[in-house]
Amino acid sequence: MKKSLIALLLAGVSAGALANEAPAQEEINYGDPTASFSTVGISGAQDKGQLNMMYGAGSNIFQLDLGFDNTKNAEGKRPESKDAFNYRGRYFHVTDGLGYSVDVLGGADSTTVLGGAIYKFQVNDNISVFPMLSAGYTTSKDGKNAKGMAKDSALAQAGVYAMYGFDSGHWLYANPKSTYHVEGKQFVNQIEVGGGFMVAPAVSVGFKVDHTAEMKATANNGLAGNTKADTVTWLQANYYF
Repeated sequence: MKKSLIALLLAGVSAGALANEAPAQEEINYGDPTASFSTVGISGAQDKGQLNMMYGAGSNIFQLDLGFDNTKNAEGKRPESKDAFNYRGRYFHVTDGLGYSVDVLGGADSTTVLGGAIYKFQVNDNISVFPMLSAGYTTSKDGKNAKGMAKDSALAQAGVYAMYGFDSGHWLYANPKSTYHVEGKQFVNQIEVGGGFMVAPAVSVGFKVDHTAEMKATANNGLAGNTKADTVTWLQANYYF
């Protein structure tokens, strides 16, 4: 439960969660987290998968991700069917590079609600930097009576998304971020790096690598033992329309 809760709160706000109105006369880079567009895609990693859907209507963007995580726990057991599935729904509104979002995400036994903001700084024609900030609350089936990071809690997250967009439409990015779990008095530090390659005008393939830093067990966070650093590599494919 603790491991799945940590994974959900880390997924809560990422740069890709926020989108902006893209001027019709300008070509957009699909790696730009403040670009408005519509897409259907799939993402896959070892024992994990996700269907990604996004609809952009000007400055209003709606997103739904449906996924599964069949990763074994510390005892080598896989989750029950109902616990393997997860979801994330998002609404964004962005104008002039400043965006706001509301996220609802979770699984069978947990729900997290987050509100976030992002702003775009255009360094030059190819490099953009996007500071991000969000806050919210997470609950779980037994969270009221739990302790540490398993307890229902307020959350806060800060990060930055830096992107290099190639003139041909490809992109590379890095997204370090840190999430603070109030009840557990614990920072969870993570970095995501990735990129996309346009294989056709409306089709891209890409990758991302998620790395979560080690966490030491303390009396406050309630972890049974130190949580080892974890790295997951995803492959992605998207169709844009």
